[in-house]
Amino acid sequence: MENASISSLATSAQWSAEEFVIRPLTSADIQSVRALHTELAPSFPALRSTFFHQLLTHPTHLCLVATLPSSDKPVACIATAIHVLTSDLTSRAPPPPIEVRVLALGVLPAYRRRGLAMRLLRTAASSLRVLAANAPQVPTALITTHTGTRVCVDVARADGSTRAFWKHVGMHEEEDAPRREPWSVGWRDVVSVAGPVLIAA
Repeated sequence: MENASISSLATSAQWSAEEFVIRPLTSADIQSVRALHTELAPSFPALRSTFFHQLLTHPTHLCLVATLPSSDKPVACIATAIHVLTSDLTSRAPPPPIEVRVLALGVLPAYRRRGLAMRLLRTAASSLRVLAANAPQVPTALITTHTGTRVCVDVARADGSTRAFWKHVGMHEEEDAPRREPWSVGWRDVVSVAGPVLIAA
């Protein structure tokens, strides 16, 4: 693995979202993706290798990376998991369908505003729905045939740019009051963001 900073890949070339190669994470990518996460979110706790190994081995988790056609170095990534909502066992209403929970999403600044994050999101949602259909731990009754898949993500209340991004792609902040969660130093307030993502049928 090269020691050069991942930021050295940044160029002024104009790339569209469709020109990037999107593929599943491999074990050989873990070091580079950890460096990518650290560069994009230096104030966040470093992601451990075990986080990525779980993404590689768990049947309901998925991590995708985006690279330039001429390089294997990731310039963006998304980590996601199938989230099965709990329902009231006494209710006769149909159980809620599965959700796709976004665990991490990031794009290097040089490749933003090209639709890459949205392409990663749609590809992950589509792929996870296929995984859910074949995962024994996911009841088939929860898998819908609609082209829209509900996506949810927790965002730091103080992170205005990330909240603006999710609003831009059509997500809405839940009306529940922000909740507190332990952080690297003390606690932080987070808000839940959710909404449908249209994917290919």
